[in-house]
Amino acid sequence: MNTKLTVLTAVAALLTAGAAAPVIAQSAPEAAPQRASAQTAPARTQGDFFAGTEWDDDAEDQRRYGRMPRPSVQALRAIGMVRATEVERDDGRLEVEGVDRHGRDIDAKMDLAGRRVISYEVDND
Repeated sequence: MNTKLTVLTAVAALLTAGAAAPVIAQSAPEAAPQRASAQTAPARTQGDFFAGTEWDDDAEDQRRYGRMPRPSVQALRAIGMVRATEVERDDGRLEVEGVDRHGRDIDAKMDLAGRRVISYEVDND
């Protein structure tokens, strides 16, 4: 496993737990030159879905419901979301904001476990 993937996996695990991502400074081993297309077209992995996502869970919900679950990527992709920008828990329900492949905003409300989309809206403006 290369260093870059290891660091991304660690950051994704911390984000899943609702913690802020730490700044990790380490030198990466020299890599073989890559083709230009590989550098400009990042792979679409599950880790990319939550890259840069803001996680918001208040203390009241943490006490009442425990740790905030990671929303189901499969359920969110099924409604057209390609990237999440914010995940918030409000009264036990997860609210996920993201974008579709056309750059339109999508707001989804999910169940307590983050496994099922209850409702969603696509901003067509």
